[in-house]
Amino acid sequence: MLQACKGEKEENRMSDEDFKSFVRKELSDIRRDMAQMQQMTADLIRIVGNTNGMLEEVQQDVNVMKQDIDVMKRDIDVMKQDINVIKQDQKRMSDIQEQQGRVLEMLPYRSLAHDADIRDLRRVR
Repeated sequence: MLQACKGEKEENRMSDEDFKSFVRKELSDIRRDMAQMQQMTADLIRIVGNTNGMLEEVQQDVNVMKQDIDVMKRDIDVMKQDINVIKQDQKRMSDIQEQQGRVLEMLPYRSLAHDADIRDLRRVR
């Protein structure tokens, strides 16, 4: 029986050694995983920093575009006013042209009437 006890102690000792080896391997794996996680965290922080920089540039571009749009809106308002003035001028010119057309239509009749009056005056003399 003493022999059996010694055998159990040796098995336990081997088990203890195996356990220690297992724990060391697990700790090594955990340390390796932690190092990978730290590297991944550092990479993510760098990526977020780059993304924040790009976002800031995009925000600046958007602000410039908003200013440009405001300028274009003001320009469009001025163009609308100019178009209204041009339409009024065009209407006025069309009215004047129509009036001149009526005058031109009347001129031949008046000219004939004047010619007839002049002939009548010559006959009377």
